[in-house]
Amino acid sequence: MDPKKAKKDSKVVIALLGVTGAGKSTFVNTACGRDVSKISHSSKPCTQVPQAVEFGIGDRTIVLIDTPGFDDDKRSDVRILEDIATWMAKKGYREQMLDGLIFLHPITHTRAGGSELNRTQLLEKILGEAAYSRVVIATTMWDYIVSEDLVKDRLDSRCAPGGVWHELISKGALTAKHYNTPESAHSIINTIVEIADRLGKPQSLLETELKQQNGRVVHTSAGKSLEVLIKRDIGIFQNQVQQHLDYRPPGSYRNDGVREHKMAWKRWNREHQALQAQLAEKEEELKKLQGIVVRFFNAFTALFRSR
Repeated sequence: MDPKKAKKDSKVVIALLGVTGAGKSTFVNTACGRDVSKISHSSKPCTQVPQAVEFGIGDRTIVLIDTPGFDDDKRSDVRILEDIATWMAKKGYREQMLDGLIFLHPITHTRAGGSELNRTQLLEKILGEAAYSRVVIATTMWDYIVSEDLVKDRLDSRCAPGGVWHELISKGALTAKHYNTPESAHSIINTIVEIADRLGKPQSLLETELKQQNGRVVHTSAGKSLEVLIKRDIGIFQNQVQQHLDYRPPGSYRNDGVREHKMAWKRWNREHQALQAQLAEKEEELKKLQGIVVRFFNAFTALFRSR
């Protein structure tokens, strides 16, 4: 979109993404000055469905969308992204469209795991480089750090070539520190407001690729990335099922009349059935890959379509 034609809207819509415990709900409450989002004080996610909170900063209306956290034991990151996208579409935010994304990352997390790398790469494939400049990576939990110098190397490694944030930052994404104050939250929000006023809203990479591939979503970057994620999960569950078989109690435990043996067998069988169900769900996702990416396109990427 031509920056000269960028339209200044009074309402700015920003989605908050991050792992469980990153401080998304706290960020919302701090930014708007009231307790509107429930805060979790444990490792369990408090926000189960997205929540939109509207408030004012200066002459602008800000809409922050608090979302379920990643690394949820009960839902995969792919499912969480799909749930967020579907909710936004149902609530009418496809018409308004996002002005930007804030990735909240707790600085207390010492290293980037495989799941963080995978979901970051998936989002990169959905958004495309044109949308990276609408992303702010905001680090949180600075009040738990005695010295900022202690975490400098940790941040540098994330931004350096090969780091989990390098691709985003090298193509326009910004970083910021959130000190859990209204001023800090407003500064991060205003960064996105200024970018949206200057650049407008880009078309997503997925939408562009769909046109090039005549609608064959499995051939897009996002489709290929999703396929890799699902196949990785299938491999993990296959290994877990096999390892669990190695710990199967003797068959005699089922009918030898010993209560402890019977309970051990039932417990093992219950765990094994749960693993098999998770494996079957992933295998079904792989079969329905086309439909999953279509839903991503219909919901998530429409939020970044040019006006």
